[in-house]
Amino acid sequence: MVSKGSRIGMMVAWSAFAVMAAFMVWAFFQEGTLGMYRWGYRAPVLALCALGILPLVVGMVLRHTSMRSLQSQARASGISIFISAVSLVVGLGIAIYLFSNAYGAAVATQPPVLIDPAQGFKLRTGVDGGASFRVALSSDAHYGRDVSNATARSAILRRSQTEYEQGRLDAFFNLGDTVEMGMDASDWKEALTALNLDAPSLPFLMLMGNHDGLIGGGSRWRAAFAPGSGKRGIPAGGLSASSWRMDSGPVHFIALDLLWGPEGFGTKEKDWLSMQLESIPSDEFIVVLSHCFFYSSGYIDEGTGKAWYDHEEMIRDVAPLIEGKVDLVVSGHNHYMEWLETDGSAWAVVGVLGGIPDPEPSYVSPHSVWFKQGVFGRLILELLPEGLACEFQDETGQTLFQKTVTKH
Repeated sequence: MVSKGSRIGMMVAWSAFAVMAAFMVWAFFQEGTLGMYRWGYRAPVLALCALGILPLVVGMVLRHTSMRSLQSQARASGISIFISAVSLVVGLGIAIYLFSNAYGAAVATQPPVLIDPAQGFKLRTGVDGGASFRVALSSDAHYGRDVSNATARSAILRRSQTEYEQGRLDAFFNLGDTVEMGMDASDWKEALTALNLDAPSLPFLMLMGNHDGLIGGGSRWRAAFAPGSGKRGIPAGGLSASSWRMDSGPVHFIALDLLWGPEGFGTKEKDWLSMQLESIPSDEFIVVLSHCFFYSSGYIDEGTGKAWYDHEEMIRDVAPLIEGKVDLVVSGHNHYMEWLETDGSAWAVVGVLGGIPDPEPSYVSPHSVWFKQGVFGRLILELLPEGLACEFQDETGQTLFQKTVTKH
């Protein structure tokens, strides 16, 4: 005969399992969660899964264990109820914390000036009478992390703001990881407050990074930075708020929503990308923007054992669609400055907007042409009559490396 205590224990156990299961389903529907799991951050996920399953296992074992005395049954029921209650409270606590941060009241700070990619930004007239522009790109500011370099980050943005006011810069492209923890409302408040102080009128284009999207952070990111006027901030003709095309004279920017790697980059995304590439004249420039890098020098992460260099899945699944077809790919994710070249395409890594620098690489990509570690800065792209001029600068504006991409 099943005791009342045992029945109560199983009810609480099933409740704990249901709460944890619902939370995990929600979490894996959020941007970047699958990538986080695949890139070595499995322990928290597996621990939560175990916490949800454990009460059921304990309850079933105790329920089917022969116990002669009422005292033993009562003790077993108490153990089951206690474990189930702990699991339920932890599951509810985590869910409430994340939901209240990800979907809570909007951070009451004015977003930066944003460019709608469907509209683009105003072009200048070049010395040859054609269209011209000068934009800055950088990534991985990591607001909300104590070890990030706030001084360098502020210097880069303030320099860009000054150049914009002087008519020497047209826009700033931030390629993701603006904040450290996407689900933490305080990180977003810090980022938005700082952006308004350092660059109050500078026009921005923003991509979502893997840290921005962490477990519900996508909602905060869209509220702050989504560039389009469509549903969920999607620009006209785009696939997501972080995947779109922007035409700037003879230069066409194509943003790809790639956080940790090609997770979620399926047939729909590949067909859309191929259609965009096929529609652009061969004598015009194509620049692809992505948070996640393709080619890069790097290191083995000690915590996960993962290789943070030449991204195997990106190179296998996405690079063949663009390599030799686009002129330049600019990304962040790795906290380096690097210029790489393959047949027909150049690749730039510029994850240097303030996040702590990654260590000296233990692996040097065979495609690397120039590399810099331990500095902060930006990449300047300028459309000139001779081509697309690319210049890496440090936080003071000093030139570190230059290369002009031309059409053959």
